[in-house]
Parts: sequence; C-alpha cells; structure tokens
Amino acid sequence: MATRSAIQRSAVTLSSAARTPARTATSSTAAFHRSISAPTRGLVSIPNTHPANRLKPSHTLRPAYLITKNPHQQTRQNTNGTKGSLREWGFEEINAALPSATPSPTHTPVILIDVREPAELTGTGIIPSAVSIPLASQPDALYLTADEFETRFGFPKPELVEGAQMVFYCKAGVRAWAAAQMAVQAGYDPARIGVYDGSWLDWERNGGKVEKWDGDDY
Repeated sequence: MATRSAIQRSAVTLSSAARTPARTATSSTAAFHRSISAPTRGLVSIPNTHPANRLKPSHTLRPAYLITKNPHQQTRQNTNGTKGSLREWGFEEINAALPSATPSPTHTPVILIDVREPAELTGTGIIPSAVSIPLASQPDALYLTADEFETRFGFPKPELVEGAQMVFYCKAGVRAWAAAQMAVQAGYDPARIGVYDGSWLDWERNGGKVEKWDGDDY
C-alpha cells in the first residue's frame, strides 16, 4: 500500500511538472502581445512623407510685397517722358513745320533734332533745318550748361529757344524716344518735347526733302 501511494504521488508530481511549462509559455506569449499593443512611450513618431500622403495647402503663400489690401487698387506711374505722354509727330506735321519763305504769323517754331551719328548723316543727309545732337557718342549733351552746349555744338541749346517745340528723330524712332525721355530727365519741359515716330525711314518713304549734311564729326 505504501509503495502504491508513493507511486501515485510521484505520478501527480510529474504531471504537474509537465503542465507548468505550458502555463509559463502561455503567460509569456500574452505578455509579449500586451507589450506591442500598449502605447509606445518616449519615442518620436516619424510622419509619412510620401508625396501621395502630403496635404495640399489651402492657399499659395505670396511674398509680403506682392500682397495688397485692395486687389482692385491700381498703381499710379509717373508717365512724364514715357511713350504716350509725349507728342508724336507725323510726316505731314513735320513737313508743314519746316521753315518757309513766307512764314505764317501763327507758325510755331520747331527745332528738329537728329540724334543719329555723323557717319549716318553723311550717308543719308538730314531733314532741312534739323540740328545734329548724336546722343550715342555725346550722351551728356542734354545735361550741359548753355555755354558748354553752344561751345561744343555751335548753336544754342534747344530748350533756350523761347516757345519752340523740340522734335527728336533718328532712323526708325527707337533712339528718338530714348532721347526725348532723356531730355525730360535733364529738366526739359515735357510739353515742348515731341518725337517723329517714323523718323528718317518714314521721311524718306514719303519723299521728304533732304539736305546734305556737312557738319563736324564730334
């Protein structure tokens, strides 16, 4: 009897020992799952930067200097000396303004200013009565004092001719507009400044009179 009881107790002990690892394993597995499902503490999450997941901004940011309080507000610009603020002359007006043997009492004196270079004038001639002020080679001409101007060019500074309209021209009009704008910057009265927009090409195309130029090469 004692031997049988001992054997039974040994069997119970071995059975218990065999079941213990299974419980331990089950407990360990549950603990592992709890650890990965619990909130992570002390770690910084990295945002998903994939292009497809980026949020599009609700509006486009603009530099502060482009933002205006009133979107309909228009910027006012100083148009003195710009194309559109100066008088444009055409062939008929220039032709009628040329000096004649019997000038009209209401005739307004006009000073034609050819701003082409001397070599150009030698090759084509000049509009009768026009004066030469080649601004490419004499860029300071319109800024000279009256005495300096007359000493260099041999005729009075155009702005000093009382009541005269000054009309700039070149070959095609580009340099004429630049010269007119320069004159305004130099202090000439914009109301007295004009541009023959067609310039020499238009004059020649319309059969305007031509005068030989034999002036100095400044």
